[in-house]
Amino acid sequence: MVDLIIEDRGKKRLKSDVDFVDEIIRLKNTKNRWAVIDKLIDRWVKSTPEESHALKIQLADQRETLTDKKFGTTKGGKQMERRATLVFPLRLQQMLRAIYSSEELAFDSKFYREFLEHYPQFRIPEKI
Repeated sequence: MVDLIIEDRGKKRLKSDVDFVDEIIRLKNTKNRWAVIDKLIDRWVKSTPEESHALKIQLADQRETLTDKKFGTTKGGKQMERRATLVFPLRLQQMLRAIYSSEELAFDSKFYREFLEHYPQFRIPEKI
């Protein structure tokens, strides 16, 4: 199958990319944000398998450095303890921001908790 190139305001785009964006916009207008995020994650994994593999390594490394693996507490002493909860790839964040403005979708603690409920593969600790 040949992936046609489409002229779009002077830029060349692959037909498969244009079709994907059309599908994302349709999902955004008809479904909830999790349907859109499902598609974006699927596309991210398929288009950047090296990043997906690197994510697994990064998660393993993050888990290795935890003093409390159940809740994700990091080393650093009493004043420097932090709780690591997830690894959220930059490219995936950028894909979400291309679809949703910060007013439509805030990257706040509520969103991250819901995100981890839907996609536990990005979670660092055993518990959220």
